[in-house]
Amino acid sequence: MTEVYATPGSAATGTPAHAGASTFQPAACAGTPRPVLSVRQIEKVYGNRDSVTHAINDISFDVMPGEFVGIMGPSGSGKTTLLNCVATIDTVTSGHILVDGRDVTGLRSRALAKFRRDDLGFVFQDSNLLDTLTGFENVALALTIKGEHVSKVRTKVEDIARTLGVGEVLNKYPYQMSGGQKQRIAAARAIVADPKLVLADEPTGALDSRSAGVMLDTLTMMNEKLHATIMMVTHDSFAASFASRILFIKDGTVFNEIRRGDTSRADFFNRIMEVVTFLGGDVRDAG
Repeated sequence: MTEVYATPGSAATGTPAHAGASTFQPAACAGTPRPVLSVRQIEKVYGNRDSVTHAINDISFDVMPGEFVGIMGPSGSGKTTLLNCVATIDTVTSGHILVDGRDVTGLRSRALAKFRRDDLGFVFQDSNLLDTLTGFENVALALTIKGEHVSKVRTKVEDIARTLGVGEVLNKYPYQMSGGQKQRIAAARAIVADPKLVLADEPTGALDSRSAGVMLDTLTMMNEKLHATIMMVTHDSFAASFASRILFIKDGTVFNEIRRGDTSRADFFNRIMEVVTFLGGDVRDAG
């Protein structure tokens, strides 16, 4: 186990997130791009004085532009809580989360809603398409909510759909689409508004092997062709092998990190399995 994760040196001071909007900024290095996501010494504590649970315990890491990062760990390790905190569905007890340099841990109501709308894209286990809308209308909805001018909507929707290979189903309703087509329409909806970060929560967890393959190919396409920055939580070692970097979470902390680099996906899968075995095999092998 030679690739043990090291927490970045320029960490935050751990000021409680609920204390209001923070002025914390990460250290910047000349000539390096700014991280899309910076997580700095975050903690999430549940319970009271008599019974305290640290779901997240002092986690720090960066996600750079164009990265596809996987988050893995046993059940109860804190990986879903981490995703929920980044998505601002849940709040951190202390620490800082910055998206494109902006500290989102202090955002309130209207600013929080705008952040979720403009800066985040979501990929779910289920496609979550609206049955009463066509494929085009489902994708266009993300632009309409954002306030995109109507003259630009059609071009953007058609361009994204063409890239993801679902241009021919834009006029169909979800019940008229295959499972794979619905997943790609949902992916188009997640990326069409050009979010800073795409979050995927167990995107293959409820899918059969064929549909899971379509979803993983779609995420890869979003990353490689559309340059989406993706953070994916998964139990699935096979799904994780599509990412470029894996962070392993155990007991609320980062236990290990491995990067794919120039190795094949098969080799990366084997390296992932080595860590999973070390963790006790509680992360599902779907390979």
